[in-house]
Parts: sequence; structure tokens; C-alpha cells
Amino acid sequence: MWHRERPVQPADLNGMLKAMVHRGPDDEGRFAERNVGLGMRRLAVIDVFHGQQPYYSEDGKIVAVYNGELYNYQSLQTLVESLGHRLNSRADGEVLVHLYEEYGVDFLDKISGMFALAIWDRRTHQMVLARDRIGQKPLYLYELADTVAFASELKSLMYLPDFRFEIDPKMLSSYLAHRFVPAPHTMLKNVSKLRPGEVLVIHGDGRRQRWRYWQPTIRQPESMDQMAYWADRLHGLLVDVVRTHLASDVPLGIFLSGGLDSSIVAAIAAGTLKNPLEAWSATFPAKYPGYDEFGWAQKVASHYAIPLHRVEVDLSITPDRVRELAYILDEPMADPTVLPLDGVARAAAEQETVMLSGEGADEIFAGYAGYGEVQSLARLRQIPAFLRAQWIKRQWPGSNAFKRAMEPMAERYRGVGYTFSPEEQAQLLRPEWRVADRPGAVAEYWASHLALPDLQAMQGFDVQWFLPDDVLLKTDRIGMHYNLEIRVPFCDHEVVELALSMPLALRRFGRQDKRVLREVAKRVLPSEIVNRPKQGFPTPLTDLLAGPLHDIAWDTLASPTARSHEWFEGARVRQLLTDMGPGHGTTSRQIYALLMLELWSEEMGSRALSRRHVPYVSSSSDVPS
Repeated sequence: MWHRERPVQPADLNGMLKAMVHRGPDDEGRFAERNVGLGMRRLAVIDVFHGQQPYYSEDGKIVAVYNGELYNYQSLQTLVESLGHRLNSRADGEVLVHLYEEYGVDFLDKISGMFALAIWDRRTHQMVLARDRIGQKPLYLYELADTVAFASELKSLMYLPDFRFEIDPKMLSSYLAHRFVPAPHTMLKNVSKLRPGEVLVIHGDGRRQRWRYWQPTIRQPESMDQMAYWADRLHGLLVDVVRTHLASDVPLGIFLSGGLDSSIVAAIAAGTLKNPLEAWSATFPAKYPGYDEFGWAQKVASHYAIPLHRVEVDLSITPDRVRELAYILDEPMADPTVLPLDGVARAAAEQETVMLSGEGADEIFAGYAGYGEVQSLARLRQIPAFLRAQWIKRQWPGSNAFKRAMEPMAERYRGVGYTFSPEEQAQLLRPEWRVADRPGAVAEYWASHLALPDLQAMQGFDVQWFLPDDVLLKTDRIGMHYNLEIRVPFCDHEVVELALSMPLALRRFGRQDKRVLREVAKRVLPSEIVNRPKQGFPTPLTDLLAGPLHDIAWDTLASPTARSHEWFEGARVRQLLTDMGPGHGTTSRQIYALLMLELWSEEMGSRALSRRHVPYVSSSSDVPS
């Protein structure tokens, strides 16, 4: 935290650190002087017995704390030592203070990995906060006129004495549209989050500068469509990236579904590691037909002699657990794949500390089915306008597709997580909360990318919002809850840049998805895995809401507490509840979004009110003078 004038109170750091013990059970460090306080909890992965934080420069004038992994830390260690600096450990983060000494804020251009960091310059009284390029690690800000508090989880901020848990109903439309609140906004007033690749500098006089030091290049893609050329580049890069993600001094495993993405990571890792890599696969039992991919995972594991653990996750999906997940996730977020992820992560954490994941490939290589609609809608637009209008007027089969074809992508698309249309929001929300569902940065994105091909524009949005605010959010929160570091090689910024520069036809052509990635897969995987149908990370949400989660949905959304918010039209909520069940997949997604929002507001709100500054025993680090 930073105060413009008043001193930092030790009790404030105590509470904030207490709220994040699960992110780092191995060690604690803190620094405080006058108006500045830094604290951290450590999950030891590299140089387990050394590398305690905060990190200090040789003269003690630069102080840093950070969360994450720097995958190019070995070359950075060589660099800072060549510049005359002395390192006290092999820990990856120690280079941060020395890079800042040499390059100032521009040091961010030299580091590669997943991170959220804070650097305090005692010479200039300047605080630097930054987040990694793709947004694998979170950083929340609570800003008042003379105070900035920051943390890796929103719940940590609730321990501040002046924190107010105040929901911003103007964000409801955005949440309903996307199933998350796009950064830099959150559902709370006075709380924002740094966007991926963003830095905030707080000067000694209180001035604040905030900008993106990196963002993905979303432009017209390359036109050279030679498959072998792009496959060669991608294959070589993935081999290098996966190898850097294997650095660990603690047990390391992989989430393996048997799908293309995790199987490629497993194949490259298995060919690199000296010790066998263990794999973990989430499955649902036979009473949920069509949701068990374990047979495919077995084929991959057997091919590479990888020990495989089967985890049937349905028993862990209970009403009490869903309520707890609403708190663990930190923000209202309605991605149902968090349910099986929670079960398999819990099981893996009993043996592993670091896990590899294939997340991110669908967004950057155009794997989602919705991306395939671009070409079919383009063909519909070639039909004369008067025929399309008549088709829609008569509501013949396919009229919804004609409607989508006639609506510009910049007005229609709200990401992979699209849940409530503007029309559905108007039916659900009370009149006073019906606002534009695209907050500032999102609206600016679409306004400035009108000329892009539809597929490129869709992927650009998903990479900058759906990926960090949904996919990577759940990955971070669930992993850290179980003291598990989850690494995502496909979210390396160089891989993202390469994927988004590929010709569109090499990403997707009709139903042929991730075409270049599949070409790479042919080099490392058995053909039956390469050619298997896509299933994704399955969650039988409709069946769950008709079964074990039926009562909590009704009891929560029809409760006096939910009605007291006065956000939604009660009759519409009851209609959705009545409709949920088999054959109503869309309604199930909508009910789940409302459920997670209400559970989040109840759990976070009640805990914010009941927080106490309990005495907290810590291992405080010495502060160099």
C-alpha cells in the first residue's frame, strides 16, 4: 500500500497477508517505512531454501515483491551479473531490483513470464506496479484520493479499515453479457484491476501514470499462407516455451484431457524431462453421458509412458462447494468449467506443486465453434437484402442466423462467454440498471477495429478480455487456493503474437479449427489424437442444475436477500428458474451466471462486514538501512 502522507499501520499488512496465506504457505516477507508497505506470501518453486522476499538492491534503495514465474530468469541472471550486480540466490525474481536499477520502468520489456509485481524506489519515492503481458497473474487496486492499496486478490483489500464493499450496479449489464466484468473494471466501486501488460507508476507527489507497456498486435494478418512455414515456426517456438515452463525444484505434473492442446504440451514435455511427468484427468461418471474423455487421455499417456491419475469430479460439485467457489474466485465469474477444474486441482495438489495446462490455445488458434460461424454468415450476407428481410419477417428456420449476419461484428460480438443478449438484459434488469454492456476500454476496442476481418476482431477481443478475465482468472484462483502453481505455455506472449499474425485460413477454415496447431500435432502425437473430434473441457451444467445444484439455484435466486438488491425483475428470474432443466442449455448458462453473482455478493459482502484484524504471527524480513 501507498499513502500520500499518513504512515502505514502494521495491522493493515497483517490483515492483507492473512487473507492470502493460501497463495503462499511457505514463507512471508514484508517491508514498511513511513507511508509505504509491501508484503508477500511465497509458494517456493525455484531455489526453495533461499530467495526470500522482499528483494533488495545491494544498497537497499530498491525494494521489490512479486508473484509468478520469470521463465527467462537464467538469461536475466547472466545479464545482471555481467553488469556487476551480486545475486544472493537462484530465485527467479531477484533480478527484478537490478533490472530496475539499470533500465528503470523499461525493464518490463526484458522479462518474460507470468507476474504481478511492485517495486518501491526509496531514492525517488516512486512506486511501480505491473502485470504480465497476457494477464496470467492478477493485480487489484483500491484507489482513494491519498491512498493506493494493491493485492493479488480482491479479498485481501477487504482487511483495510477504510475499505467499503460497495457493488456498482452499472457493471451488471457488462457481467450479464460476458459472464465476467472486463478489466480494468470490477463489480465494486473504487476497485479496479490492471489490464494485462499494464503498468501504474505512483510518484512521490501523488501523481499517477497508467499505461500499457505491451498489448497484442491486432491488425490485418499475414497473407503468406504456406502451411509448412507457419508450422515450422510454431513448432520450434512451442518446444522452446514448454522447456522454459518445466523449470522447477518441486514436483511437476500436467492436466491432461486427451484433447489436442494439453496433449501437445504433454508430448513436448515428455520428450524433454529426464524424470517422468505425471498427468491428471478430470472425468464425469456414466450418469453424465458424453462427458468422459478419459479414454483419450489414456491413449496419450500410454504413448508417452506418462502415469495418469483419473479424478471423477462429480462428487466434489456440491451446493456448499459452489458457494465456497464464489468466494474463492474473488470476482463474479460464471464459467462452469471451474467446477471440474476445482476437483482435479484438489486431487493433483496432494502430490504436485506445479502443473502444466493447455489453456489458451482455443483463443489464439481459433478453436471455438463460434469462430467457425464467420464464414457461414459471410455467405448469408451475399443473399439480397430484401430476401433476408422477408425470411426474418416470416421467422422461417434460420432467421436468427440471418439476423446475426445483418448485424456488424462490432455491435454483435461479446466474446466466447456471451450469456445475455441486450434484449434479454432489458427483460431481466430493472430499468435504472439498463446501461450499455460494454464499458470504456471494450467499447474503444470495437470502435478502433471496425476494419478488421471478423475472425481477427473476435480473437482480439477474446485474447484481451475473455482469456485473462475468465480462463486465466479461474486458473489462478483455483490453483493458488490449493497451493498449486498452474503454468500455461500457450499464453507465452511470443506464442500469442505468432498465432495472431497467421493467415486466417490457416487458423480456421469452416469446421477445420486450429489448422496450424494440428499440423504441429502431426509431428508429435498419434494420428488418432490429432483427428479426434473437439470436446473442450466438458461440464454437464444442465444436468447439474437439474440435480445436485437445483435447490441452491432456487433457494438463492428466489430468496429475500436476492430480491432485496432490486437489480432484477423477479418474474423474469422465476421464469428462468422454471425453465431450467434438460433441453434448456442456454437457460442453464444464464441461471448459473445469476447464481454465481448472487453467491459472490453474499459471501464477499458478509465476510467484508465480519472481517477482524486478528493478531497475526509473521516472519518479518529485516529491512536494510
